[in-house]
Amino acid sequence: MSHHNAPEPSQTQLQEVQAALFSLRDGLMNLKMSLQELAFMTDENAQREAMTEAENLIMRLRG
Repeated sequence: MSHHNAPEPSQTQLQEVQAALFSLRDGLMNLKMSLQELAFMTDENAQREAMTEAENLIMRLRG
């Protein structure tokens, strides 16, 4: 077995990694919210289009 005698990370390095992880988490949360908003908008548009098509079909059936 080879053992790496890597020096322990400094407090500054740990804080930098922690800050990077928090930044990544925040970015992922923002992405999640954007994707949820996009999905909601897409669903809303699809529902609106379906309602319009249904109304048009009913009007055609009524003549």
